[in-house]
Formats: sequence, C-alpha cells, structure tokens
Amino acid sequence: MTSSAAVSDPLSDLWDHMMSANRTHLFCFYPSKITMSGIWTGDNPLDFSLPLLLFQMLLITFTTRAATFLISPLGLPRYISEILGGFVLGPSVLGRLPHFMNIVFPTRSIFVLDSMALLGLIYYTFTIGVEIELPTITRAGHRSFWFAGASALPPFLIGVTVGYMAVSTDDTRKQKDSVLNALSFPIFLGASFSSTAFSVLARNIAELKLAGTDVGQLTLSASLINDTLAWSGLTVATALSDARSGGVLPSVWTLASGVFIFAAGFLVVRPALVRLAKRASEGEAVGEMRECAVLVGVMVAALVADAGGTHAIFGAFVFGLAVPNGPVGVELVEKVEDFVVGTLLPLFFAMSGLRTDTAKVTSMNAAVLLMIAAIAAAVLKVAAAVGVAAGFGMPLHDGTSIGLLLNTKGVIELVILNIARNKKIMSDQSFTVLVFMSALITALVSPLLAMVVKPARRLVFYKRRTVAWAQPDAELRVLACVHVPRDAPAAITLIDIVSTSSRSPVAVHALHLIEFAGRSSALLLINASAPASSSSEISAHGRSHVEMQFKHIAHAFKAYEENHVVGGVSVRTMAAVSRYESMHEDVTAAAEDQHSALIVLPFHKHRTVDGGMEVSHPAIQELNVSVQSCSPCTVGILVDRGFGTPAGGSGGVYRVAALFFGGRDDREVVALATRMARNTAVDLTVLRFVQKGRAGSYTASEFDALKERKADDGCFREFLDRANAAGGGGVEYCERGVFNANEMVAEIRNVDAAGKDLFVVGKTPGGSGLTAGMADWSECPELGPIGDLLASKDFQTTASVLVVQSYGRAAAAPAAGSMASSEFNVGEAVVVQPEAAMRQGQPPRRPRQQAELTIG
Repeated sequence: MTSSAAVSDPLSDLWDHMMSANRTHLFCFYPSKITMSGIWTGDNPLDFSLPLLLFQMLLITFTTRAATFLISPLGLPRYISEILGGFVLGPSVLGRLPHFMNIVFPTRSIFVLDSMALLGLIYYTFTIGVEIELPTITRAGHRSFWFAGASALPPFLIGVTVGYMAVSTDDTRKQKDSVLNALSFPIFLGASFSSTAFSVLARNIAELKLAGTDVGQLTLSASLINDTLAWSGLTVATALSDARSGGVLPSVWTLASGVFIFAAGFLVVRPALVRLAKRASEGEAVGEMRECAVLVGVMVAALVADAGGTHAIFGAFVFGLAVPNGPVGVELVEKVEDFVVGTLLPLFFAMSGLRTDTAKVTSMNAAVLLMIAAIAAAVLKVAAAVGVAAGFGMPLHDGTSIGLLLNTKGVIELVILNIARNKKIMSDQSFTVLVFMSALITALVSPLLAMVVKPARRLVFYKRRTVAWAQPDAELRVLACVHVPRDAPAAITLIDIVSTSSRSPVAVHALHLIEFAGRSSALLLINASAPASSSSEISAHGRSHVEMQFKHIAHAFKAYEENHVVGGVSVRTMAAVSRYESMHEDVTAAAEDQHSALIVLPFHKHRTVDGGMEVSHPAIQELNVSVQSCSPCTVGILVDRGFGTPAGGSGGVYRVAALFFGGRDDREVVALATRMARNTAVDLTVLRFVQKGRAGSYTASEFDALKERKADDGCFREFLDRANAAGGGGVEYCERGVFNANEMVAEIRNVDAAGKDLFVVGKTPGGSGLTAGMADWSECPELGPIGDLLASKDFQTTASVLVVQSYGRAAAAPAAGSMASSEFNVGEAVVVQPEAAMRQGQPPRRPRQQAELTIG
C-alpha cells in the first residue's frame, strides 16, 4: 500500500492541476536539448540551452557596455548603465517587439539565466563582505555612528509606515497573510530606502576627490555601518516572510539558522583564515589549494544559508566578513572580481530589467505614493545628515554632501527588491517603481554633489608660494609626494638638508599617491587616509599590500620627525586615492590646503640594481607634467639615484651642486642653496654660468632682460650675505664663463667628477643661448634641458637630480626667444641695484669677481 501510494500518475496530476483554482502556466521542453549538432544539420542555436545562454550573455554584456559608453559623458555610476541595459532588454522596450521575448528570452531559459545571475551575485556579495572589516567600523568614531543612524532611521521609518499602510489597505493581503508575514513588506521597503551601496559610493568619493577629507571618511564609515544593518534587516525580513506557509515556527528557525551561520563564520572560519593571512604576511605562499578551498567555502556557506531559509547571498556575505581584509582577502577578490563583475553580475541587472515592466504599473495612486515615499526618504536622509553635522559644528555643505553621498544606491537595494518580488511579498508594480526610483536617485546624486562640493572648493589665498622669502626664518611648508615606500628615503633626505634649525621650521606633509584600481581600493579610502597612529593598531596580516605600503611610508616620516636632532620639523602623513588621469588635482588641492611653498614629486623612473633607470609607471610622467602646469607653488622633481640610502652621503656629509644660469627657476635653486648653506652636514657648491661673447640684451625686450639681471644679481648677493652670516665653511661659489653648450657640459662634468650626491637645477635656465636646441632631443621635457641632461644615461653620473620649477612659470610661460615674464611673484627674493650702478637704457654690468670664490 505504501509503495503504490508513492507512485503518481502524470495524467492524473495534470488533470488535478488544470482543475485547481490556484493553477499556473505549464511549460514543456526537451531536457536533453543542451548542445546542438551544428547549423549544417538545420539546428537553430536558440533552441538549445548552452548556445542560447552564451547568446544571452553576449547580448547582455554588449548592451550594458553600450549603455555605459553612451552615458559616460554624464559622469553617472556604472550601476545606472547596467540597470538601463537590463531595462532596454526587458518587456518595457525591446520586449514590445513581436516575438522578441519568446526568441531571445524564452521562459525555459530563465531558470538557467537566473541561476547564473545568482551565482555571480553570491560571489559578488562575498567580495562585499571581504571589503567590510568589522574593526574598521568600530574605529569609525562616534560621529560615523551618528551619521549612520540618523541617515538610516528616518528612511526606514518612512518605508515601514508606507509599507504598513499599503498592507493594511489591501483586502487580499489582510485575508491571507498573518501578522508576522504582513510585517515583511514594510521591513523590506524600509531596508530598501535606508540602504547605501558601499562599493559604488567608494568609487564616487574617489572621483570627487573626497577620499582624504573629513566628508569622505565619515561617509564611507557610515556606509559600512548602513550596509551591515541593511543585510541584517534583509535577513529578518526574509525570516518573517516564511510565516506565510508555516506560522511562527519557520520564522524562528530561519532567524536561528542566521545566527548559527554568523557564529560559525566568526568562531570557526575566521580563526582559520587569520592563521592563513598571518602566514601570507610572513612570506609564505597561499597556494592554489587553499585559495580553491576558500572559494568552495563560499558555495558551502551559500548552500547552508539557502537551506536554512536566510537566502544564499547571506551565507556568502557572512563568509566574506570572516575573511580578514589583508593580502589573502585582496588576492581572493582579484581572483573572482573580473569574471564576476564583468560577466556574471550584469546578468543579475538584466534579470532585474526583465522583471521591470512599465505595463504592470496599473494603479497610478499607489505608484505615485511609492515615488513620493522614495523621494521623501532621500530628502530626509540629507536633512538628517545636515542636522548631525550641525550638532558637531560642521559646515552646512559638509552635512549636505554626506547626506547626498549616502543616497547612493547599488546592488544591495536590487537584491532586497528581487527577494521581495520572488517571495511574492512585493508586486510587479512596486518592483518596477522602486527600481526606477533607485536609478533616478542615484543618477541625481552626482550632479547635485557637483553643485555642492565644487563651489565649496573655494580659491585658497596665501602668500608664500616659493622657497625664496623675505624672512629667512619663516616656516617652510613642503608637500612630499610618494608613490611607493622606496620614494620616501630620498624625499626625507632632501627635507633634512634644507632643515637647518628650530629657528627656521619646516612643516612636511607627506602625501601617499595611490591609484584607485577597483574594488580592492574601497577600504583603503578609509584605512590609508586615517592618521598613522590609529592605522597602526591593526595587525600586519589584516592589511592589504597598499595599506602596508602606507604604513611603512607613515612610519618612515614619523621616525624622521622623532629622530631629527636639530628640531623644528613637523610631519603629517596623508593619502590620496585617485586615478592617475586626475591625480594632479589631489596634489594641487593638498598643496593649497596646506599652504605649501614647495611640492616634491618623485621621477617616473627608479634606480635598478645594476645602476640603470627603469620606468616605475608610465602614467607618473604625465602626472608630473600636469602638476607642473597647474601647481599653486614651486615644484621640484627628484630623480633618485640612491640619495636617500646610507651610501648616498659620504661620511655623513652630502655633497650638493647648485647650477645657476639665470631666470626665475634658477633663483629658486639659489633659495634652496641658501637654506642648505646653513646646514653643517652639506658640502655645497654653487656654480654660476655666464655666456661669453654675448653683447647686448639676451631677451626680446631689453627692459625684461634688465629686470632679470637685477633679480639674478640681487639673489646672489643675498645668498652670499646669508652664507657668510652662517659661517659658510662648507660653501663654495664659482663663476664659469663659457662660449657654447659644449663648454657648459664640460664644466658640469668637471663638477660631477669631484663627486656629488645631488645636483639642483632649474627647469628653464635663463641663458637661452647655452641651452638652445637641447630641448629638441630632450627625453623628459618636464626636467628641462639641464635636468634632462643630468638624468640621461649618456651623462653617466651617479648623482641624484632635483629639478625646480618656480611658482608662476607654468602660468606665464615665456615666449620663444624671451627670457621670462616681467612680472614678479610674491615671495621672490629680489634685490635691485642702485640706479647709479647702471647705465640708462642698458642692462647692468656684471660685477667684477674672481673666477672662483670660496666663502669662509
């Protein structure tokens, strides 16, 4: 009896289904039609599962990429283009074409396509969990918790209120839903309104140059907290939705399974992965077997979570939380990121677009109510952020910026909406309206932020923008830029030789320039921009490679400040996370904010083991050129050939040669030499070149030439006076008269033969006759003719080179054949000779001096 009862009659089952009041559509297809025999046999590729899946993936990828290309001029996030691509492929646009949906997206293929999309979503939520490091949330500070709570609670309450109103006024829901199940729709709606997409937000903050600001840090920290709360709310809402079929007990078991998965992730999985990360930080290879085990563990966690009723993506998210955000986490993310984000995740957006059908919007009153609720939630989120900002004494535009940024939507909101729709908690009309509002609000964030953030970026006025200054003991502010830790020693050594005493202080702002290279940089926007003291509290195995680089750079500059014998040096380390194309904006903005007088940039080549020069990153050269063209102060490019190594100085003394040809840039060279002259650890040689056999003016305008010669002579007079006043035992000043470039190069070689650690030269030398034609074969124009000569492998020197461009050079570049602009900038040390010392209408004569003069 038992065995016969277990056997079912297919025809009987079909008849019972057709006679049932709750019958649904039945679809029949051949399960064996997976691969085809070939078009030559008359097979249609779209009739078989695998060719159809590949065609759908290609079509979805092409459509989303095309949408990204079309809306890229608007500066909108990729999230918008992916939703737009799915919407175009859905029933609202192309689906209206006859037979399009039946041919391209037949019902039999939706199961396979949806499964692939969910697989991609599982690994995507795993990477989101890897990015969210719980200690980072606890270090966020009380302000971040206030912003997170204030920006999440009002939208959540609006969603709950509107959702409860919709449920209570729907007679069909009241009849068939229990009390607990009726709460699931309000909670889903509230979680949707209060969510913030951390990954999309991180990219927006990097592009808006807010990564190192207080606004960027608070927003990212609050977003991490909101994301965690949203996933927790999603779990609760999913558990409550299970009350539809079995009462209260299934909901209790679902919540219990969620707690079990979370506990297992942090009590079992995380300790094992922390040990793995510790071994990796000590140099041990992770190995393919262990990486595969972790990626398989993602599927195991997803399977357990789905079996427990909390949804598969919850298990993947918790498993990602258990992975420490260090080298292991970054390597795992890089393993799956390109394929998941580039290929599988667009399938999820396409499925959301296929479910978005404007024809399902039948009740305009309900649709308008949802739209108003979504807009009200967004506005209240901004208002709450403004209120919290006012409570902490922050400016109005900072609170507005934080509120707008926290309105950034992304995958998590679509996940919430899709789960609600699949569980029949949300209607097709509500799903369509909320997807549309999610895209609309995210699209409005960028232009509104541009209106708020860019005007707030006011023009910064300050006087000292050059090294030369009327008060020699005034504080010199230096912005030292570094890309990798090997750039730090040379920059520190350069700062050390211009730091003379506590009476002439130097304020150093070290800026770590980090390329924003995708999702692995998201947490870096928080950790790398934090102060070094707080950043060092995390263990080494919990850091990514770039975070470790920032730690080493910060410690190097901090150690220099603490060990500086003379005193008078203050150091602060910051980070700028940006793409190389716009990184110059971060540099110039930091220089303006810190009122810097000198920016030090590393050269785009570094020294190799054999003594040669190798390109570090080709984009660094263009970055240096961009900084030179729009810098708010003097810029120096440092070509490091071991200047910061122990062997860089001979016996603790650094041998420096400053070459002077005349002009604005070379006067900045002399200003640096003046500071070095007071440093007992510097053996300084200042070499001034004078072109022989040149009569009359050397510029297109004799008046300009007269002013330039006055400035040059006055600059040297001040240098000699200050060097004599400081004792000047290790300072040598020489003049060399040369006829042409060949003699000039020979003199420079003689100086180099004496053994030098550093050459300091101007980018644009004043003696245009000596350097005429050198720019034609220049390999690095940003170094100028003399700097390019010293940096080239043909010159064969082991000395490092500092190329200086004075403030105002880029803004007022001299015309061809002219020496320089007749305008003097604030901060130039200009001493004018008495009027009687010159002939009217002629340039001043050079004072008669010995060919070689040694001071002291």
